[in-house]
Amino acid sequence: MDIHQCKDKIFPIYVVFGDEEFFIREALSSLKAHLLKDTDPTISLVEFKGDEVAGGIIFDELRTMPFFAGKNKVVIVEEADSFVEKNRQVLEKYVQAPASHSQLILVCDKWDKRTKLATLVDKVGILVECKKLKDHQLPNWIITRTKQYTKKVTTKAAQMIAENAGNNLAILDKHIEKLSIYLGDRTAIDEKDVEALVGIDRNRTIFELTDAVAQRNVTLALKTLSQMLIHGEDSVKIISLLAWQMKRLWRAKQMLNKGEHESKVTSELQVLPFFAKRFFEQVKIFTEKDLTKKYALLLEADVKSKTSSFSMQLLLELLVYKLCV
Repeated sequence: MDIHQCKDKIFPIYVVFGDEEFFIREALSSLKAHLLKDTDPTISLVEFKGDEVAGGIIFDELRTMPFFAGKNKVVIVEEADSFVEKNRQVLEKYVQAPASHSQLILVCDKWDKRTKLATLVDKVGILVECKKLKDHQLPNWIITRTKQYTKKVTTKAAQMIAENAGNNLAILDKHIEKLSIYLGDRTAIDEKDVEALVGIDRNRTIFELTDAVAQRNVTLALKTLSQMLIHGEDSVKIISLLAWQMKRLWRAKQMLNKGEHESKVTSELQVLPFFAKRFFEQVKIFTEKDLTKKYALLLEADVKSKTSSFSMQLLLELLVYKLCV
C-alpha cells in the first residue's frame, strides 16, 4: 500500500519490507513525519536493531506509556526478520491487542504473507512493500521523481539518465537533484542537460579507472572499481565501458601515429572537452602493444561474465589486477 493513502489514520503496526533500500528509507521518513507530527522525536521515538536486543525489551517499550500523556510512542525495529521469527507467537498476541498509545514499525527483508501473523497484521495494520525496480521501469520512476523537485524531464532524457547512471535509486535521485539545480529557472530537463552532467560523472569514473591502470596502480584501480560497484554501476557495463575506453585510446594512438591532429581525434571519437587533456595523457602512456593486450583481456572477461560461475566481483577484481600488471 502507498503510505500517502493512509496519512489521515494511525495504525498500531506497520510492516516495511523488500529489497529496495531507497524505498525503505523513504517509507520510514514518511512514517516518522506522519506519526511524530507535533511531537519531540527524542521523547516519542525508540529505535532498535532486531538482532541486537531481546524481544522482551521491545514489547516492554511498546506497552510502557509515553513520558507525556496524550502523546504517541513510535517503536521502530530495523533488521527485524530474526525478531519476527523468534517472537512470532508473542507478536501474534500483541497484534490482536496492541497498545493504544504505541505504533510498531517492523523493517524486514522478507515478509511471508501466508502466515497467521501476516493475516492478523492485514486486519489492523499497513503493509508497505519496497521492491527493486526493473531496468525498464526506471525512466518512468525518474519522470515521477523529478516532479518532486518541481521540474519535468523528457522521456528521452529520463532514458539517458537511467542508461548513464545505472539502477541505484539513491544515485539516480542525486542526479535528478543536481540537474534540477543546474536548470535554474528552466523547468524541463532535456538530453543536452543529461549529457552535460550525468555523462560526465560516468566518464569521470572510467577515466579514473583507466588512469589507475595506466599507472599500474593496483590499489587505486581496485579502490576505484569498488566505488563504482558501491554506487550501483552494473558489473557487465563496467567491462563494456573499459573496453570502449581502451578501444578509443587504441584508435586515438593509431590516428596520432599517422599524423592526425588532436582536434580531429576528439571530433571523431567524441571526446568531451572536459576530458580531452586526460584522454591524450592516457594515449601517451599506453603503447599499442599494451592496448592490444588489455583489449584481449577485456574481451575474455566479457565472455567469462556470461558463461563462468565465478562471482562478478571476483571476476572484475582479477580483471583489474591483470590490466595493471
